[in-house]
Amino acid sequence: MKVRTAAELVIGVLYAIGAVHQGLSTLRHSKEFYGDMAERAWLRPAEVFVEKVLVPNSVAVTVMVVVFQAAVAIAILTRGPWVAPALVAGGVFSIVGALTGSPAETVGYLVLAAVHFILASGH
Repeated sequence: MKVRTAAELVIGVLYAIGAVHQGLSTLRHSKEFYGDMAERAWLRPAEVFVEKVLVPNSVAVTVMVVVFQAAVAIAILTRGPWVAPALVAGGVFSIVGALTGSPAETVGYLVLAAVHFILASGH
C-alpha cells in the first residue's frame, strides 16, 4: 500500500470517528460545545459568528457536521472518484476550524488542511 493511500485511509477513518463522536456526544451538548468554541476563538469575527450563528443553531449545525463528516469518510474510504473532492472539502473544513479555533488549534488545522490539499493534488 502506498503511503498516500494509507494517509488518505487514516483521514477517512478520522472523519468516520468524528461523525460518530459528533453524533453521540457533541449533539447532546451542542450549545456548550459551540459556546466553548466561541471562548477559545482568537479572531474576534469568528467569536461573534460562533456566538450569534452557531450557538443558537447548535443542534442543526451539529447534524450538518455529522452528515458532512460521514459523507467525507464514505467518499474517502470507498476509494472511488470522490476521494479528491472529499479531500478538498475536508481541507476547506479544516480552514474553517482554523478560523474558529484557539491559536494552537489554528496551527493544527492549517497543517491538516495542507495535508488534505497535498493528498487531493495527487488525484
